[in-house]
Amino acid sequence: MRKQTKLVAVLSTAALLAVGASMTSFAATGWQEENGTWVYYDRSGDLETEKWEKSGDNWFYLNDDGEMSTDMLVEYKDNFYYVDDNGAMVTNKWVSVENEDYDGEDEPANYWYYFGTNGKAYTGSSEKASFKTINGKKYTFDEDGKMQYGWLDENGKRNTADDAWKNADYYCGDENDGSQAIGWKYLAITDEDFDVDNVEPNFSSGNVFDDEDQTRWFYFKSNGKKVYDKDGEGINGKKYSFDMYGRMNAEWVTKKDATPGSASTSEWRYFNSPEDGARVTKGWFKVVPDKLLDADDYDDDSDAWFYADGKGSIYANKIKEINGKRYVFDDKGRMKDGFRLIKLGDSSTDVAEIRGLDGKIDDDADKTVVDTKDDFYAHINEWLKAEYRLYNFGSGDDGAMKTGKQTLSLDGESFTFNLGKSGSSRGAGKNEIDNDKVYMGGMLLKADKDEKYAVVKIDTVDGKDYYSLLDSETFIRDYTKSDEATGNEDSAYVIDESKTDGADFKLINTAGSVQSSKSAAKDGEDNYFKVKSEKIERIYTKK
Repeated sequence: MRKQTKLVAVLSTAALLAVGASMTSFAATGWQEENGTWVYYDRSGDLETEKWEKSGDNWFYLNDDGEMSTDMLVEYKDNFYYVDDNGAMVTNKWVSVENEDYDGEDEPANYWYYFGTNGKAYTGSSEKASFKTINGKKYTFDEDGKMQYGWLDENGKRNTADDAWKNADYYCGDENDGSQAIGWKYLAITDEDFDVDNVEPNFSSGNVFDDEDQTRWFYFKSNGKKVYDKDGEGINGKKYSFDMYGRMNAEWVTKKDATPGSASTSEWRYFNSPEDGARVTKGWFKVVPDKLLDADDYDDDSDAWFYADGKGSIYANKIKEINGKRYVFDDKGRMKDGFRLIKLGDSSTDVAEIRGLDGKIDDDADKTVVDTKDDFYAHINEWLKAEYRLYNFGSGDDGAMKTGKQTLSLDGESFTFNLGKSGSSRGAGKNEIDNDKVYMGGMLLKADKDEKYAVVKIDTVDGKDYYSLLDSETFIRDYTKSDEATGNEDSAYVIDESKTDGADFKLINTAGSVQSSKSAAKDGEDNYFKVKSEKIERIYTKK
């Protein structure tokens, strides 16, 4: 709104002369100039007071002394008018009037009034806010015609307290432009309850606004009313969150009525930066978790990848397919990468727990560390029996589930893993004999080059097979008994069924292939294995 700081004369010199001529009369009726001012006598010759009289196209007001008023606010029959320097009634104009009670506190030095076509000042009601449209903008006035501004309550009255913004319904600019706010407004406020530990009752602002003096975004609807207490307000095709006082929330925010300190990940949403604030919907974002979502990562300033669905819900405890690829998200919603041991929930996509290949949950130092082949051998079966499956989810920012043959390095040595390609076992490490190769939790078992051959023990528990790798000496010592040596044999052994507890055994070579038929497979310890139909029939040494 463009306003004058002071209404200037609206009558030209020629017009004033015309007025003066019309006022001059030898009879004591009509307009008369007396003692440097103008007065008006009625037909009875009486001096008129507190009355409007017209001259030409303009109206003039005669005060209680009968003198024409100039440059002042006039109250007449419960209405307010303004007369300019020449005494003419002002119409269709803004006028700035000095505040005679100004003390430099919560009131302005001048109040703005607007006088309509009939010269009356626009006034408001004490009952409710009533807005008038002036030059395409809306304004509200008090009962005395003063333009209201700043934070206004539902009745259109000013609230000048520091926390006026909290419960106000409208915002109408400053003392020189009181137009009703519509749409987005970036406003400076004072929040005495800014303490980051003082979590608001129905939202968390991610500890973003941690200062008493804040500048925050507010949104005002087409009727001028402030939007507040919303966790998914649609504005121009995007969703925004507003706290109970109308401030736009940013970054991590809990759903309305959730308790931030105990909210599940599904109750969190991410709303971008304080400058943007639009909810992340159906997309990836990489950020530091909120303090109340993951205190450790928050304190370490450690970021992670998250994904929000079409409603802004954060994926958590899920294996989800996104753009044709699968990813895993932990209970905090963080995408996990690398080789992971995962215990599934009620379906092939529900996740009950995620461990690293080292057996640790989120770097819990108390968990067993697996960084060598022997460590993996020692623990994989206990994890498999506990319903964990081994997966590979790429590395770093990749995170996409891998399938088929994959390579893992342990203590500088590379190992081949075979991960399912389809169905409910997609991505899970195979624990089976596949194409004459034995896979234990996904890892291909094979004999060391120096040993040449090794024995795979197969235990069946509750209908599931579990594999372990034995060197020749261990196998002979623990699972065989002496047999009669023949020919040039120095000693001979056969499997002792009393020691196997129902286990089965297979012989594999350095490529990991199961030996189906061997008459004399010599290992690195000069033991010879006789195999028929994949069954180890005899072990012997030569003289």
